[in-house]
Amino acid sequence: NLVTEPVQKGKAPFNYLRLQYEAAQAIREVDPDIPIIIESNLASAPSTFAYLTPLPLKDVIYQVHMYRPLNYTHQGLELKEPIAYPGVNNGVMYDREKLKEILEPVREFQRKYGARIYVGEFAATRWAEGADRYMSDCISIFEEYGWDWSYHAFREARSWNVELEGTQEKTVPSADNPRKKALLEGLGKNLVTP
Repeated sequence: NLVTEPVQKGKAPFNYLRLQYEAAQAIREVDPDIPIIIESNLASAPSTFAYLTPLPLKDVIYQVHMYRPLNYTHQGLELKEPIAYPGVNNGVMYDREKLKEILEPVREFQRKYGARIYVGEFAATRWAEGADRYMSDCISIFEEYGWDWSYHAFREARSWNVELEGTQEKTVPSADNPRKKALLEGLGKNLVTP
């Protein structure tokens, strides 16, 4: 993964995609086979895949991050108003079909270019109502489209940790909760047993 969540608006000394391309070319000079992960603009937002250009290199994986709608997935961090999923958010109904609509630019990029897609991050804060359903819906879409995925973040941040539950004010360890179950169920579909 060459750049994490690039954000480029307007003129900049370097173009986020050009910078990744040049780094990828340098890597290819010494290693022709290692997969290279490229991220799209605006923190790898799904919408930016509508104008992403694929790189003329082999073994390139295109990474998207799924935190939409942001005021749901990040509620309680920067955003204070509690919102439920599925539910109406700013006058729009958010459910599995809406998530598919949000991810459509990525899906179209995949179809148009035969691109391999990796969802490097997705989550909702642990206190978000319906976070387990949000995670299950996201995973089911990723699986339907044949995308690779990983959860963000297992133990890095208390707000996303599936081994914790409770409010922001009161956090307790949790060996079994709906978010953890959703994640384990999603991972179980991908586990290969001998």
